[in-house]
Amino acid sequence: MPEQPSERFPKSKRVVRQRDFDRLFKTGRVIADSVLVIHTAANSLSRPRLGISMSRKVGNAVVRNRWKRLIREAFRRLQHILPGSVDYVIRPRKGAMPEYESIHRSLASCGKRLTRRP
Repeated sequence: MPEQPSERFPKSKRVVRQRDFDRLFKTGRVIADSVLVIHTAANSLSRPRLGISMSRKVGNAVVRNRWKRLIREAFRRLQHILPGSVDYVIRPRKGAMPEYESIHRSLASCGKRLTRRP
């Protein structure tokens, strides 16, 4: 049976430094749809990394944590089809609801748009 790629989400696959967030917001590309806004920029690693930016305007702590869990899970499952060597910072659109299917669909379509454009 062929080995499947790991779907773990260790710290090495996360954007954690403030300077990385700043670089993504200042120089990165922005792709958006009705659910998510995604800031992207190339990195020097061979794997995609995820950062999540969550405003308190999104909702109370329960709602914000649900958004973060769902975004991490969608990214974890889609990380093998997303372009590698790219950092992503994802934030929800104002007024969007935290539903896994819509987040997964949104992230997948944004990933396809990224692979089409240089």
